[in-house]
Amino acid sequence: MNIWDPFHPVAYFLHTTLGIAGILGAIIALAVTKGTNPHIFAGRTFAVAAAVAAATAIGFSITTFAPMAIASGMITISTVGSAFLALRSKSPRVAAGELVTTFLMAVVLLWLLYGVVMSIPQGGLLWIPPLLFAAFSAAFLVNDIRFIRQNDAARKSKRLPRHLSRMAFAFSVAVHAPIVVFADDINLHPGLAFYGPFMIWPVIFFFFNSRIKRNLLPTANA
Repeated sequence: MNIWDPFHPVAYFLHTTLGIAGILGAIIALAVTKGTNPHIFAGRTFAVAAAVAAATAIGFSITTFAPMAIASGMITISTVGSAFLALRSKSPRVAAGELVTTFLMAVVLLWLLYGVVMSIPQGGLLWIPPLLFAAFSAAFLVNDIRFIRQNDAARKSKRLPRHLSRMAFAFSVAVHAPIVVFADDINLHPGLAFYGPFMIWPVIFFFFNSRIKRNLLPTANA
C-alpha cells in the first residue's frame, strides 16, 4: 500500500493527529487573551498543523483524484500563509511570501472554475460545490491583490481583520473535512455536512471583528 493512500496506517494516523492538533490549537487561540504567549503558541500550532494536514490531504487526493479536496488543501495553505504574513511589517521577504500565497489562490480559482465547467455537462448539482469554493477564492484573491499593493501605513488598520478572517476560514475548513468524511456515520445530511461548517467562518469573524472595532478585545497590550 502506497503511503500516500489515505488508508495507509501511517498516513491516516499522521493526518488525523495533525487535524486534531490543529482544531484544538485554534480553539485555544480563540479562547485565550490575544497576543499572549499561549495565543501565539496555539495559533502557530494550528497554522503548522493545518498547513501540513492540507499538504498531506493534497497528496492523498492526487492519488485518489479528489479535485475538491485538492482545492480545499490549497486554499488552506494560502489562507494560513497570508494570515501569518498579515501581522508582519512590509519587507522584501514578506512581499515575496504574499506573492506566493496570492499566486496559489489564483491557481486554486482557475482550478475550481475548470471544475465548474466540467461539472455542468454531468447534470445535477455537482457544479455548486466548486462554484462556492471559487467564490471564496475570488474574494480572497481580490483582497490579496488590494492588500499587497498598499504601503505599511495603509495596512495597519487591516492587519488584525485580515489575520482573523484567514485563520477563521482555515479553521472552518479544518472542521469541514472530518464532518464530510464521517457524515454517514453520524447520520448527517450530506448538504448540511458540506455547507454547514462554513458558517463557522462568518460567526468567528464578525464576533471578534466587532470587538476589535469597539476596542473590547483583550490583548497582551491592554
